[in-house]
Amino acid sequence: MVDPSNEACPDFASEFFRPIREALLPTMENEQQVLDNLIQMWTAEHNQRVDLWNADQREAAMLTAAAEEARLDREREAQRLLEVEVEKERLEVEKKKPKISDFDDDVEVGDVITPRPSQYAILKLKNFEFVELWYFSPEGCKDAAKTSTSTMEDTFGISKVDDILTMRPVAALRQSCNVINDCDLPISDFFRVKNSFLVHIERASWPKKHINALAEFFWHLENHPIRNRRHGDAVMLLYAHQVRRLWHDDLKRGTAFNISRINDNLMNTLNEDVVDQRRDDVLHKASHPSSSAIKKPTDIISFHK
Repeated sequence: MVDPSNEACPDFASEFFRPIREALLPTMENEQQVLDNLIQMWTAEHNQRVDLWNADQREAAMLTAAAEEARLDREREAQRLLEVEVEKERLEVEKKKPKISDFDDDVEVGDVITPRPSQYAILKLKNFEFVELWYFSPEGCKDAAKTSTSTMEDTFGISKVDDILTMRPVAALRQSCNVINDCDLPISDFFRVKNSFLVHIERASWPKKHINALAEFFWHLENHPIRNRRHGDAVMLLYAHQVRRLWHDDLKRGTAFNISRINDNLMNTLNEDVVDQRRDDVLHKASHPSSSAIKKPTDIISFHK
């Protein structure tokens, strides 16, 4: 539809409109009245069309404005969602970035540095699993430092924890070939390294109840009267090794006992076993005086995996 606003009134006095004028003349007073009536009728009809045009234009303008506003709303919503997604991705990237904690300007390093055990031992502690005390001895920490390399720390293997497969550094999955069972440790080393062990289980966020139970366990062993007997230290070490391993096994099964409570009956049974083994060793040595392959006492009482 074309805008009728600029339309001009037809020339009703022209020859083209003569038939219309002559048809209307009988009902009019004169020809001028016919022309005036024609002009009035055209003007009325013209004004109606102009009004209709203007109304259509206003409605079209409103629809266009509404459509534009809807488009802008969609664009703004799309932009908002994009910004939310970008911010979400930024936060995810930020989470994955290595974090470094602040430090105290006024504090210097302490007088003693606790030896650093192997990743294997640390992973065992984090999983609340049994691990030999040797890993926390100076020899064990030296072994870890000697065998640990950046290549091993960057090389990953697969481990299974609670039926879940996880990627771990190879160094954290490898047991040292030099590890010594608790029952084979020299008695002085045993009581020295248990202190380092207790420090590291606290760092590994073990429950306070479990830490206290192990601290009492070691204290009771160190002060147990069995140590006054001839082979008392060997018996105590054997008890410590076997009981601590069993405790971890029972923890996994949810049937763990109170490790801090020493079972004297078990201690006496192990004492008899050690005495018997030592007696057998002496008899074996006496019956094979030329044998050079005499087993050491610690080999006899070792609890192997």
